[in-house]
Amino acid sequence: KYSLAFASGLAATVTITHLLKAGDHIIVMDDVYGGTNRYFRQVATEFGLKISFVDCSKTKLLEAAITPETKLVWIETPTNPSLKMIDIEACALTVHKHGDIILVVDNTFMSAYFQRPLALGADICMYSATKYMNGHSDVVMGLVSLNSETLHNRLRFLQN
Repeated sequence: KYSLAFASGLAATVTITHLLKAGDHIIVMDDVYGGTNRYFRQVATEFGLKISFVDCSKTKLLEAAITPETKLVWIETPTNPSLKMIDIEACALTVHKHGDIILVVDNTFMSAYFQRPLALGADICMYSATKYMNGHSDVVMGLVSLNSETLHNRLRFLQN
């Protein structure tokens, strides 16, 4: 239903994490793109976000990592660089039974042509359009798609 464009994929990532507040917990797939990894390990923690890296391809590990402070789960599938596959629908079922946890899928590698995370239960789907969508790395852009009007309005406010 809704889409937003950003200056880069990491600009989209940062904006999404600004939906949260200090003390909130984020579960991040243990094998994510290097820039995303550095952001969560070295920057997001400076703003008081608690970060756990978990192999989300194993839903039992994901389930065990969820705490009352968990507000967001960040996965990418296939992962970059090892191409590990994660069952988005299984992650969504696990995450959403705990209430208002946001499931974000970085769908950069698969693109919307091959995989539709929102249809599989993700709340937010993001892309680094610099990669496959653009094709030659001469355009830097990030994209976010979502179905929730509430989340869209919050992200749009943060984007401006």
